[in-house]
Amino acid sequence: MTVLLLIAGIAIAVVAADLLIDGGVAIARRWGIPSLVVGAIVVGFGTSMPELIVNVSAALKGSTDLAMGNILGSNLFNLCVVMAVAALVRPLVVSGDSRAKDLPMCLLATALIGVCGNQLYWDGIKYHELMPSHGIIMLMFFGIYLYYTLGETQAGAEHKKPTQARHHAKTVVVEDGPPVWRAGLFLVLGLAGLLVGGEMIVDNATAIASSFGISERLIGLLIVGPGTSVPELFASVAAALKKQADMVVGNVLGSCIFNILFTMGITSLILPVPMDQELNQIVLFTLAVIAVISAFVWFGRSHVIGRGLAIGLLVVYIAQSVWAAMAG
Repeated sequence: MTVLLLIAGIAIAVVAADLLIDGGVAIARRWGIPSLVVGAIVVGFGTSMPELIVNVSAALKGSTDLAMGNILGSNLFNLCVVMAVAALVRPLVVSGDSRAKDLPMCLLATALIGVCGNQLYWDGIKYHELMPSHGIIMLMFFGIYLYYTLGETQAGAEHKKPTQARHHAKTVVVEDGPPVWRAGLFLVLGLAGLLVGGEMIVDNATAIASSFGISERLIGLLIVGPGTSVPELFASVAAALKKQADMVVGNVLGSCIFNILFTMGITSLILPVPMDQELNQIVLFTLAVIAVISAFVWFGRSHVIGRGLAIGLLVVYIAQSVWAAMAG
């Protein structure tokens, strides 16, 4: 029953985020907010709301291992599964903007966790922890990233368009959106659903961890994080079928950056997040994955994430999941 409630919580959070985006997009357009702002901020924030709500709820309840596992699990699933499956459908040609900005920022954001969370190694202080001061630094970096994302969206960069086609259509055609009262209802239902779903996820994930004697970190890494990212998988496959490689790469990397700089930044402001050896290894693993993808894209002749690399990413993800499960 606990497992079913956890799955139900993830489903509620994902559907609620969808409702929140629908309502937010409709109201923003009715208020005359430009499409670029709606696409880059309303849709961008909305698709990452499940991870944010889970982390805030986990931090408020002291389940920091679940919070960190959720972020790392979501990012690894996005990089190794979402991007790989899309590349198997159609090899992804990475644009110059993504090569020059999104990949380095994703690499930097992941490295930031490793540096900020390891005071013992860097400063000789005998603990590993993401502190509120680190959260402020992450949010400042996120502000910079958001600033140039808005600039790129305004310039018409394809890789900054949301993969959720139905939401993007509503940012352009006001008449297709619901009336204001219905949009407001979507917002209320979306927010309520996120709160309920987030509570269900955290409560049942911690209960499962306690019942089976496994860590909350593992639940976040292998179940909660990937679970909240499944909609991105279907959206990215649809975009790949439409030959919209820039949108796949831009949204996967953007989601990873958002998860670290904004969601983890907010989480560490609420409660310091300890970093033990296992979490450090997962951070290093994530950093290695991004570095390998970057190397293929930067130094490859055609700047393509091809099927060979995609198969390698899937194999690596399975191997890492097995290792994490065995480590407990």
